[in-house]
Amino acid sequence: MERNIFRNSFFLLFVLLATSGFSQTEDFIFGQLVDSTKNETIPFASIRIKDKALGVITNIDGTFKIPLRFKTLGDVVEISCMGYVTKELLMEDLAEGQSNVILLEPGGFELSEAVVSAKIRGLTAKQIVKIAVNSIPQNYPSENFDIVGYYRDYQVKNGNYVNLNEAIINVQDQGFATKDILDNKYQLYSYTKNLDFEVDPFARRPYDYKNRNKIVPNARMRNDGGNEFITLRLHDAIRNYGLESFSFVDSLSTHFIENHKFRILRKTNFNKEKVYEIDLTYEDKNYRAEGKIFINTDGFAIHKLDYALFKRRQPLFYRVAENAQERFTDGFEKMNREMLYHIQIEYARAPRKKMFLNYISFYNKVLLQRPAVFRSKVVIDLFDRSFRVRLNKAPANLDRIKVGDFRILFRNQSLPLSRFYYLEDEQTFVVCPHLDYRKTEDAYRYLFTAKKGLQVPNVKFTPRNIKDSLGNKLDERKWEYIHQYREFFTQEAKLRPKRELDTVGLMKKILPLEHVLQPINDKGLKKEYWKNTPLRNLEQ
Repeated sequence: MERNIFRNSFFLLFVLLATSGFSQTEDFIFGQLVDSTKNETIPFASIRIKDKALGVITNIDGTFKIPLRFKTLGDVVEISCMGYVTKELLMEDLAEGQSNVILLEPGGFELSEAVVSAKIRGLTAKQIVKIAVNSIPQNYPSENFDIVGYYRDYQVKNGNYVNLNEAIINVQDQGFATKDILDNKYQLYSYTKNLDFEVDPFARRPYDYKNRNKIVPNARMRNDGGNEFITLRLHDAIRNYGLESFSFVDSLSTHFIENHKFRILRKTNFNKEKVYEIDLTYEDKNYRAEGKIFINTDGFAIHKLDYALFKRRQPLFYRVAENAQERFTDGFEKMNREMLYHIQIEYARAPRKKMFLNYISFYNKVLLQRPAVFRSKVVIDLFDRSFRVRLNKAPANLDRIKVGDFRILFRNQSLPLSRFYYLEDEQTFVVCPHLDYRKTEDAYRYLFTAKKGLQVPNVKFTPRNIKDSLGNKLDERKWEYIHQYREFFTQEAKLRPKRELDTVGLMKKILPLEHVLQPINDKGLKKEYWKNTPLRNLEQ
């Protein structure tokens, strides 16, 4: 998901504050990472304050921000990213009030060297992956530890971030010998709905497969009783290596190795360590999975898992979505296939040389079926034994509407209609039925008999060819693609004695983060933690 920096026409060492949109946040230093050879922005790189175990991860467009206070302290920034040479910069060399563009040098090695290295050990790509998975108990902390990080979930619509929610969360992990969701504790240090970004209330709703208001195309979003952050944690296949995490990877220790093909691509760099870059694929008649797994050449620790699933056969009815072109994008980058989800998980060395989560990013495509713009409401008139169809606005071309444009069903049976007329407001139609049809006389007798309550079940109105002045069909609900992201970026990781477990203000795992009963433990919030809020518009 790299971005070509020339496309946005801002390949300058500094971008003036007046044109960058940073003016409201002068307490930060802003930067952007760029590949020195391709001039493409670099997402998900690690920006660390050296010797302080604090840092942040670059956004999808390679941007980041660091609190200005670290510059006054004379700190050093350490920048590392898979496949690039690690770089160190003095904070005092970074300009204030401007965006600093920082170039990183690629650090890969030839394929032949990686293959020779593996052959010397007598290992195939699949064997390397199997050793790495079996070595998880040794390479990752079995003792108690904490990771504090910046969490965010958001959607991308028409090139803009919408519904951005941000939080600082503490994960009290009991170690890799325990089950993540069952045994671990979580604390919400802060949570905000960022109102600087567009809010789309309909898109914020929970998934609704019953009414088809909000669905994941070609899949069904699992809900194992957890909130949005817990859902993200479930998708960490490395932390949950003995459990089922997400489709096609399932359990990392069994299904993943058995069902995928692996191929060594090359050796590369990550934070001054050599790693194997291994290609992985899975394919059946409906789906194709592609990705990479990065494994340390010495201790076989898994540094990164990058996994994407694509739909091979495209369903026809989703092509009627208003923004059908969004099928072939993740909101940031155009593709020639439909990506259903994309998961990136990265671990890095921290205390005692153990591997700790660096970040996890989970993307999935969402289909919304929004309420009709031009809509109706049907009322049964018992006095004159007719149906009144009330519209929210006047239709276009009243003289062209025919009785055949009205279709009323009772218990899925079409009722015969004789004529119609409209009232003076031109927004109410009176539709008169054929009452002398023997086949439907029982239905009409039931419908036009007074009952307790006002609702009559099993009556459905399905109009034909009735449109408003803008061309919207009556009661037509349109599909719309939107892109959903959930991400967590570690800012601090540390080992913790078991007796120091903090039980104050623990997160309620089953409640949404925004729920009024969700505890906020702001006492744990320190000034060293910050939110790496993206720019509102991707083109910025």
